[in-house]
Amino acid sequence: MVIIWNLGFGDWKLIDFGKINKGYGKNSLIAYFQYLIVKGFSLFINLLPENLSLWVGWGLGWMAFHLARERQKVALQNLHIAFDQEKSKREIHAIAKRTFQNLGMTAVEFFRIPRMDVETFKRKVEVVGREIAEEVLYNKKGALLLLSHLGNWEMMGLMSKVLENPIMVIARPIKKNRWLDRMVSEIREATGLEVISTGKASRKVIQALSQNRLVGILIDQRAKRSEGVWVDFFGRTASTTPALAVLAMRTGSPVLPVFMIRNGYRKHRLLVQEPLQFADTGDVKKDVETNTQLINHTLESMIRQYPDQWFWVHRRWERKKRVHDR
Repeated sequence: MVIIWNLGFGDWKLIDFGKINKGYGKNSLIAYFQYLIVKGFSLFINLLPENLSLWVGWGLGWMAFHLARERQKVALQNLHIAFDQEKSKREIHAIAKRTFQNLGMTAVEFFRIPRMDVETFKRKVEVVGREIAEEVLYNKKGALLLLSHLGNWEMMGLMSKVLENPIMVIARPIKKNRWLDRMVSEIREATGLEVISTGKASRKVIQALSQNRLVGILIDQRAKRSEGVWVDFFGRTASTTPALAVLAMRTGSPVLPVFMIRNGYRKHRLLVQEPLQFADTGDVKKDVETNTQLINHTLESMIRQYPDQWFWVHRRWERKKRVHDR
């Protein structure tokens, strides 16, 4: 047994690392220490004044841009794919740097979410289009939310408290670190979200919609070749999840694009847009492709307005030799 300060519980804990390692695989000890580091960072951030904590996040993002060379490379490659004919190398480099800084600030704000009540949210976030969401919910069919890794997407969970309607989101678990996965889920649930895993999610989503609830689906990450639909994104085809289009077509629930945009240093703007007008020709396969394309175009239009707030560090397109140009 080893005595260690177990961050987040406020007392000395006796932890049998032998049982941790034996019970959950050879990498579990490393995973537990990773969790402790993240938990310690979360506590540290919450001890700081908000302005100082955001400055720390901004600084960490700046450091990550210069030190995380592989992620920097991916971001620059993605930006060249999207804007090579529109922006100079200097502009693309600046966008990439600001992307990392936004991610650093987003991480800090995420750990501070449990401290944010509805009144604080209303002071920090300007909600544009609330009446659109309320009108959709009035029809008693629920709504699917088109979500993306733009701005500070994690803060959108507090929208559920503003609308007084619980939001369900589908999220992939952190499989390699069960402690970190639980911590992240608890923070998300503190906003009012109900987080469900991707496995067997369809039945729960359909049930939630039948109860006139909001269901958010992130759609901007690369889908597996065997599961995705190949549609245009910034002039190049990208494997995109059809899940949102399929669920909308199956349930008849409207799809609301929702974005949380950073608006200065401490402020945000929550944008709720009009429901998307999906194709319904009777040709299911073609309609899925057409509607998934509409989803990508909707997201692309927002990213073009706020290019330094999207998640460029993810390899959205496959490597060049396997990508089909438009």
